[in-house]
Amino acid sequence: MSEARRRAIVVLLLLLVVTPLLALAPSAPGAVRLAGVSLLWWYAGLLAPLAASVVTIAALTRRRA
Repeated sequence: MSEARRRAIVVLLLLLVVTPLLALAPSAPGAVRLAGVSLLWWYAGLLAPLAASVVTIAALTRRRA
């Protein structure tokens, strides 16, 4: 397994771990509202999938090159 692929896997796993941490952390940082929507929604619904797509595309193109 290439180094780029290993790094991509670690980053993707970290993106998954952050979601429950935001929801269960003391003082509920996931409940903070940005533009009327909770931070947890912004992360789980927009930021994490976007970051996961970018990391996956980068890992796949680097592997093929």
